[in-house]
Amino acid sequence: MKVVGTGNPPPHPPRPAELEAEAAPPAPRDDDAQSPVAAPPPVRSRAEVWHGYAVRAHAAANDFRRRMPRLVAVLRAAYYPTAIALVVWMGFDAAKALQHDQVNWAAVAGSFVVALVWWLSLIYGWANLVTERFDHSQAGPWCRTQVTRYLPGGIWAPLARTTIVRGRIRDKLAAVAAENTIQLCVALAIGVLWMTIHDPRWLPLALLPMVPLVLSGWLERRTKVTRRGVIRASLVYAVGWIAYGLSALLAQIAVTGVRDQTYPLYIAGAACVAWAVGLVVVIAPGGVGVREVVYVWFLSSLYPREALQGASVLLRIVTIAAELAVLIAVGLPWVRRLTERSATPTRVAEPQRR
Repeated sequence: MKVVGTGNPPPHPPRPAELEAEAAPPAPRDDDAQSPVAAPPPVRSRAEVWHGYAVRAHAAANDFRRRMPRLVAVLRAAYYPTAIALVVWMGFDAAKALQHDQVNWAAVAGSFVVALVWWLSLIYGWANLVTERFDHSQAGPWCRTQVTRYLPGGIWAPLARTTIVRGRIRDKLAAVAAENTIQLCVALAIGVLWMTIHDPRWLPLALLPMVPLVLSGWLERRTKVTRRGVIRASLVYAVGWIAYGLSALLAQIAVTGVRDQTYPLYIAGAACVAWAVGLVVVIAPGGVGVREVVYVWFLSSLYPREALQGASVLLRIVTIAAELAVLIAVGLPWVRRLTERSATPTRVAEPQRR
């Protein structure tokens, strides 16, 4: 017997429960709902990173100074005789290479006197740069910081000089940078003006003093270094480098005498240019060795090498003696009373408001 279907489809086979359930998103946790999405840390520039390092180092130095005043006082007291001893040793070391029986000591005395004028011009050039006047209170701190140029590295004198300038970090760095730039440009200009007597090709470098004058306006708008201070310092440094050239000339005359009327100006110019080269080569403490080599190279066609070497060593001894004399003088009681009477806060002069 045939069974006729009703037309209804057979029931669908049952599906597993795991297949029927749809994938539901996980329920949010309470802590996820309450905490915001973590933002990425801000990206700091390299300048901000180094500024942070400088601020922390400055704070650490101030904390050390505040916590250990006795140690700082002892170090200050010990530094002064140590500085004098270092200058004496440099002069003695240079004197060992000089033959004393061939020296005209009258010319040496004249060279020393003129070197004193040069050294004082360096002091008061700095004073006019930072205070716009001949501030006697700048002599002692400047001389003591200048002694550190004999330490290996050649950068310690500018770094030490920043500690005697009050103000922001940019004001300290601007004052020291302006001092070295003005000295470099003025020394080269005075030197090449004298050297053009023998070689006119050096004449264009005589315009170098215009560089700090042009940049002084930019510095005045951003730091406490003023145009007036730059101009006054440039004039004082010009007097000083004329004196340095004359001191070198007398040192050469002390060894070899006058050989030709056109040579003296070339000697003075070569000494100034050699000093500028020694300033640029910072790895040589105080330009030791560099200035002597450059001086001998410039004048090797005019004088015997031995005479040039003796004169270059004699010039260094004379300038060290002038430095030592001023360093001792600023420590005398009556000089201290004079500087204390005229002392003002050691800071870069405020620019005039327009």
